Amino acid sequence: MNITVKDIPESLHKQLREGADRSGRSLNKFILHTLEQSILPTKTDERSLLQRIQRRRKAMTATIDDAFLAKAIKGGRR
Repeated sequence: MNITVKDIPESLHKQLREGADRSGRSLNKFILHTLEQSILPTKTDERSLLQRIQRRRKAMTATIDDAFLAKAIKGGRR
């Protein structure tokens, strides 16, 4: 399938061209890759995700209990 994109600003075209050059891709391949990365879902590495969650939990200083939630709701956070 072919598609034509019109009225691309020069600054955007320059950034796309530079990105394509840096990645070693043609402009077309770079644009396709960029669109795929921004639209298509990516698979999550479950082990990596779990490790990030565990690190963030350790860094948390607040205890989330009923009093904490009530205060947050009363303060306008929902």
